[in-house]
Amino acid sequence: MRRLIIELCAALLLFTAGLAAAADALSWQALSAAEQQVLAPHAETWAGLPEQTREQLLRGARRWLALTPEQRSAAAQRFARWQSLPAEERAALRERFHQWRQLPPERQRELKRAAEHFRHLPPEQRAELRRRFEAMSPEERRAFMLAVRASRQSGQVRQFFEQLPEEQRVPMRAMLESLTPAQRRALRDRMLATPPAERDSLRRQLLAMSPEERAAFLAGE
Repeated sequence: MRRLIIELCAALLLFTAGLAAAADALSWQALSAAEQQVLAPHAETWAGLPEQTREQLLRGARRWLALTPEQRSAAAQRFARWQSLPAEERAALRERFHQWRQLPPERQRELKRAAEHFRHLPPEQRAELRRRFEAMSPEERRAFMLAVRASRQSGQVRQFFEQLPEEQRVPMRAMLESLTPAQRRALRDRMLATPPAERDSLRRQLLAMSPEERAAFLAGE
């Protein structure tokens, strides 16, 4: 029993020392001069801030210090534009960002690609598209976004079939049409998880299966 008590005390001391070390790492004195300069507005209240808040602020300061002068100038301009927005518009943008964070990663990547495509359009085309989109009703906007998504998916499907060996195109189309939406998603996930060099072998394996074998395979049985 005495030995157990000693071991527990030693563990408690180590744990306490670890907490102290973590706290010391976030103390104002532990920050570099550059970090202190960026975080100067928080200097007087730093010690009283919650640890999580200090960690977040420190990560932000380090990201800022890692930027090039050009990137810092662009970031400062974006922040100035943000500060100039009415409170209602800032709240709406925060809500959009929150909705963005809730989207599946695949949908986020899709929207990023669309935004990148929009960014490279000539200014007059961007202005016209923005004008037309803002003039739409909420229902028309949803229909427009669904049409854009369907068009992109159609192009991806067409490209997929063009890359297949000719003898696989008709059987693959028939197989895909026979699958349920859940099975198609499982097939997509399985293909994405397979190294590109092995995907042709997987397709041939799937085409050789009976519908029952294929259903069990996609269900992970």
